[in-house]
Amino acid sequence: MKEINIKQAAVHASVCAGIIGIAGVFFWFGLGYFIPSILAVAAVVLLLNLLLRGLGKLAAQKFTVKKWVGHACSVFLIILTALVSVSGLVYSAQDGMIFYSVKDPESREFLRGRPGCTEIEFTAENGKTYHGMMYKKTEEKAPLIIYFGGNGEVSYRYFRLREEQNRWMYFSGCNFMFVDYEGYGLNSGKASYLNIYEEALAIFDYAASLSTVDSNRIISMGYSIGTGSAVYLAANRPVAGLILAAPYANGYDFYNNMLPIFKGPMKILVKQKFPSDQYAANVTCPAFVIASHSDETIPFSSTQRLTKLFSGKVDFIELENTNHNGLFREARANELLQNFIEGVIK
Repeated sequence: MKEINIKQAAVHASVCAGIIGIAGVFFWFGLGYFIPSILAVAAVVLLLNLLLRGLGKLAAQKFTVKKWVGHACSVFLIILTALVSVSGLVYSAQDGMIFYSVKDPESREFLRGRPGCTEIEFTAENGKTYHGMMYKKTEEKAPLIIYFGGNGEVSYRYFRLREEQNRWMYFSGCNFMFVDYEGYGLNSGKASYLNIYEEALAIFDYAASLSTVDSNRIISMGYSIGTGSAVYLAANRPVAGLILAAPYANGYDFYNNMLPIFKGPMKILVKQKFPSDQYAANVTCPAFVIASHSDETIPFSSTQRLTKLFSGKVDFIELENTNHNGLFREARANELLQNFIEGVIK
């Protein structure tokens, strides 16, 4: 009886440890569906535990083994099951952790009738329809900035903030385009690093066909997650310049900045790889990079590694005490950005 209690205690302790570990992972990433996920994993672990214990009893009837060996194997299998379950959840939940699928219909309504602000919609060669916003300073042919936002940005909210703060002046006479990722704004689908790369090329091809866009003076601009798309576009289309705010070398860097476990064999769990470092060498246009040593989301060291890989000239602006969301609140950074844009489009 004593041995049975020890075994049951070990089983329960292992299951609890697994659930606590899973809870820690979900709390760390701040997932909104924490409780359902934990219950689902707990159910899987418990069901597999019952199955393994049943198989163990069948094996014990046919083979003579010491009881402690059976107990040890049971605990090991339970821990292994918990680890596999956690790994599966971390992998499957990454889309929601990285892409927030922002909508913001209120900002869309705010922008209706605002001078210069126009909704855009186009269907690309891949058959997908994309929506977003365009700000026109002139109806004549002009340079264009294509902007790729962070994971919490949607075109309507971004344009509303620019309107409210009257901050279009930093873009030096350029028109400005922000097309939302899949699942954002009015777009259907679900964003991933692969389809936002595909979308980046579709946006350029659409923009270059417009009568109001000077296709020889298109600038690719990205912030945070969006820097991956901006780099990919600059590596695959003839853009005049590249602007990056808080860029990363690859997805492993910002994953490990959140939870430093994605190394060695654990890299297999990284679903959104964002391999900017693989495309950087093909970027030959001038680049403007702004990053902060105090960025809590993108490691500054990752930005440094990326800038060394570009083939063209790089203006690297280093800030000291600015957080991830405050990069474009710095007056000096905005002035230097404006100078860069003017130099590229002249």
